[in-house]
Amino acid sequence: MSESVTIRPLHRDDYPTLIDLVRRAWYDDFDERTGFIAAQVDWENCLARATNAYTAVKDGKPVALILGRIDARDMRGIWNRHKSRYVHGLMRLLGMREGLRAVHEIVGILAIDHTLLSRAKRSGHDYAGEVVLFVLDPEARGYGLGKRMFRTMMDDFRKSGLRNFFLFTDTTCNVGFYEHAGLSQVESITISTSKHHRESMSFYLYEGEVPEASNR
Repeated sequence: MSESVTIRPLHRDDYPTLIDLVRRAWYDDFDERTGFIAAQVDWENCLARATNAYTAVKDGKPVALILGRIDARDMRGIWNRHKSRYVHGLMRLLGMREGLRAVHEIVGILAIDHTLLSRAKRSGHDYAGEVVLFVLDPEARGYGLGKRMFRTMMDDFRKSGLRNFFLFTDTTCNVGFYEHAGLSQVESITISTSKHHRESMSFYLYEGEVPEASNR
């Protein structure tokens, strides 16, 4: 697959396919409409933070996405059009049957992420870069595409002079991928089952050093 897939900057036309990929990855336990809107909300919040975006395309279809943030490149301020769409999407969810659970999940995870980052900073960790979102179609796994996508973002980080970066992840993701890539777990939080969380979950903050050169 590595020879038949093109990695390129994200295009606006890629959005619907990639939003559905986000839905299938994290919101598949909602009805399809609620799940898609929840994925849109998550998507817009990620784009509100991202400065660098790449997608992998196979046979004309996006099959992977990585979003990164380089603080020095973001001149938009906290409030931008993606943040506005994020808030509008939350309001739409509140009017839907399963929407309140979706809002609780999205906002709750963001609060957990904020807590993890605050803890890391209080213990002396500081970052000027973030891998905001990294998602791969299950059908595209096992071919080294994830490594290629990650190296592409690392190249951007390195060229921008970043020395280290962080990312959030949880037990629904392949945390072993990040450990194999040399990242270290800095903080974690585990939440119990509840009416909003059907299974206990652990959330993590990982940090990594930007490689000096990409080994392709």
